[in-house]
Amino acid sequence: MKAPRIVRAENDLLYDSDGRKYIDLFSAHGSAWLGHRPPAVEARLREQLAGVWLVGRLPTPAFEEAQAKVTALFPPGHALAALYSTGMEAAEFALRFARVATGRREVIGFERAMHGKSQATANLGWDDPDRVTLPGVHRLPFPPQVPEREVLSALADRLAARRVAAVFVEPIQASAGGHAATPAFLDGVHRLCRDSGTLLVFDEILTGLYRTGPRFVFSELGFVPDVVLLGKALGSGFPVAAVAADTRYPIEPAMLPWSTFAGNPLAATAVAATLDALAAIDLPARVAAIERAVRRAVAPLAGSGVEVRGRGALWVLELPAAADVEGIVTRVFERGVALGFTGRQIRILPAVTVDEARLARAAGVVVDECLAGCAEQTRA
Repeated sequence: MKAPRIVRAENDLLYDSDGRKYIDLFSAHGSAWLGHRPPAVEARLREQLAGVWLVGRLPTPAFEEAQAKVTALFPPGHALAALYSTGMEAAEFALRFARVATGRREVIGFERAMHGKSQATANLGWDDPDRVTLPGVHRLPFPPQVPEREVLSALADRLAARRVAAVFVEPIQASAGGHAATPAFLDGVHRLCRDSGTLLVFDEILTGLYRTGPRFVFSELGFVPDVVLLGKALGSGFPVAAVAADTRYPIEPAMLPWSTFAGNPLAATAVAATLDALAAIDLPARVAAIERAVRRAVAPLAGSGVEVRGRGALWVLELPAAADVEGIVTRVFERGVALGFTGRQIRILPAVTVDEARLARAAGVVVDECLAGCAEQTRA
């Protein structure tokens, strides 16, 4: 499909170079959680632009404020370990953090997880097209590929030798169909890691900050992972991600903390301003309203062959193998709705500030075109 050339964005709307307007159901891969150009964040960034942009590792008030606000999201005993520019970079640091903290070298991820596209982070979830694999990086299937008890048994076998530094978990595989592990499975992973001295890393880059209902997925599980990755919603679209970690593990030089743009004042300002703006919103109520609207909209898909998975403001529609997904998405755009897709999967990631009437209208357009596309497939 020929994508529109976007020249302006405001909250839940995009405007292209031809003057057309689109209701945005994708929010830049979920990064524009507060909508595009939230006024309070934009104002803070303009102030910071007039001050200082980049100073390497020298301390700044902007970073100190962001550090305090991110740390306050977690129970005592956890704190911000680092601010980076991307989720991939945060995951890379988490790998080094775990290896240095435990003195071990092996790591485990789950099939189809998306922790980034570097060699190391990609290997945690899938095979790169160049087929390069890294020694010591292992993968296990993620439910429902195989029953959860079988995965836990395989994990226990891997951890028994006490060579694994960390297990990386994406509690909801938002880039792989929206499949979610059960609380019992996640609790089992936590217990196995705890008993074997292995660090548990939760990748909440997309699920964090109330997108699925609670502040984090782990917030409802009765434990706090050793390391938590945050991103997407953290900076209102500004490139930034964070690593929060158990303070029992000090940051050491061997972990190679920091980089040229890590913790820069602009990113730190975006984080602090975003968290302030989010704190002023009744996020659970808004997310619950989004979930109700999406559930109402997708109800007609029952029996159509389209699989619907998700909760809160994170949804995936998986179309039948023969469906012309690109054609469906093209028609959705033609009707003034923007969304993202990969393969047979359409992702719906509205901003928490989305106008409810526009959300209902846009979701209805998506469902209409999915039903029409499935009907065409059946006739063919």
